[in-house]
Amino acid sequence: MKTQTNTYLFKIILFIFFGTLFFSCYKKDFDKIKLANAHPEYLLPLVNADLSLKDIVDPNKKQLNITEAADGFYTFIYYQDLFEQFIVDLLKVDDVNITESISLSTGEVASLPGAGTISHDFSNTSTLNTTNGEKLKTIKIKSGNIPLILNSTFKHDIQIEITFPYIKKNGNVLVQTVTMLYQGSVPLQSTTAIDLSGYTVDCSENNTQVNSLSYTGKLRVTYKSGNAVSTAQKIDLTTGLNSIMYSYVDGYIGKYDLVVPEDSVGIDIFDNAYLGSIFFTDPKVRTIITNSIGAPAIVNINKLTTQSKISGTTDITGSIINTDIPIMYPSLAEVGQSKSTTIQLDKTNSNVQTVFNPAPNKVIYQLSGSINPDGETDNFVTDKSSIKLRGEVEIPMEGKITKFVLLDTVKGISFPDMALGSKTVTIVSGGFNISLSNGFPMNTNIQMYFLNDQNIVVDSLFKTPHFIPSGSIDAAGKVTSPSTIFIKELFDADRYKKITTSTNALLVAQFSTANGGTTPVRIYSSYKIKANIGLDIKADVSF
Repeated sequence: MKTQTNTYLFKIILFIFFGTLFFSCYKKDFDKIKLANAHPEYLLPLVNADLSLKDIVDPNKKQLNITEAADGFYTFIYYQDLFEQFIVDLLKVDDVNITESISLSTGEVASLPGAGTISHDFSNTSTLNTTNGEKLKTIKIKSGNIPLILNSTFKHDIQIEITFPYIKKNGNVLVQTVTMLYQGSVPLQSTTAIDLSGYTVDCSENNTQVNSLSYTGKLRVTYKSGNAVSTAQKIDLTTGLNSIMYSYVDGYIGKYDLVVPEDSVGIDIFDNAYLGSIFFTDPKVRTIITNSIGAPAIVNINKLTTQSKISGTTDITGSIINTDIPIMYPSLAEVGQSKSTTIQLDKTNSNVQTVFNPAPNKVIYQLSGSINPDGETDNFVTDKSSIKLRGEVEIPMEGKITKFVLLDTVKGISFPDMALGSKTVTIVSGGFNISLSNGFPMNTNIQMYFLNDQNIVVDSLFKTPHFIPSGSIDAAGKVTSPSTIFIKELFDADRYKKITTSTNALLVAQFSTANGGTTPVRIYSSYKIKANIGLDIKADVSF
């Protein structure tokens, strides 16, 4: 991690300098020149920076949390939401279609003319459609309806009353009444959709059934004098459930296997790693499961792999890899709440410490899971219930580096036209002075190369790479005082002209912790790099 500090810092320092020196200063300042054949010299302060690690690495631009202990010790936590399975995408209440024909008995037909009105009772029970062995007891309806379609061939006035004794709202049973008056022709037809929003369906029928949907009905036929009556006259009834969306369900919700696509947690501080050896004292890789489904479940880390630009891919091994791990879930008294389970691999139960050398830029997760893996149990869910998997890579900023090299390419460099109207502007020299105070426990060698459009080096920033020594450290590896260096670099006219042909730049930084990388060091918020950069430009302007 200490490597990234210097990388970011020097990219900031060097490219602020070169952006000012080559991309902006001349045209802007020469526009102000009024004297003929002038030989201006500009001494410009460019940078006066005082940066800690947290100042340099912006967590808002990446999935990164930076924590700071009471003593200022830094820990980086990279994260990625890997997967979320909402129960409503698994557990569905399918449409139920119930059809029946209702007619009078022979005795009721014979009695109708004399009685004037005859009542006929009927009832029906159906079962919910299931695909995963569900045994549902309670369904609280968010939206949906009961279709009620009637088609009558009675040549008499009829009234039909349907009661759903186990569907209630505010304690009241659902009852629907439809009246159909004979007007001289048949069939008589009626279509109704009963809105179920806010109703609760007791599929257990007072804990005696599961998946049950039942109703009772009463058909009343009022005789129309002179019209025939027979047992062939009937009402065709269609009902059931339609487009049900629930807010709550309990009972056994079924068994489901979770299909989790491969995903990864990126560690972008090592995106530009080229070669080297870096040792972190206590890295950790975690899977955090947040579960609001009230059902037993398991998660299996089938495979974890680190990917490094230096060494390729390496598997993380440990006793909990490829093992079914039960996860926490809320109880019936905790409806709407979530339970969290953390599965962690660290130096005590895996080879994580080993595979983090050299530093990986990615940890790849291959996961699977299951809800109700052992079969039937009492469950509950809401329409918001889900199982969410999150990957985290925690890197406490403690370790040692023997030799670690980062490369970073900046593309699209361009240089301005140095003409001032019809006047000729000639750069005599451009130089800069850098004063650095290094309060980090790292030695750094740094160089930047200018590249043409074939990525061939045309020149370098420094004639030789510059060495920036570590701050002085004590026996515990803590910096006691910073080191200070001064760099002066001059670009004459020919050298400046050469680099104007470049289109890209390559930054090369090589790091090692103090004492040749043999002493583990820690990074604290009090560690700073202070930089003061000044620019000295000399030019000729001919009129």
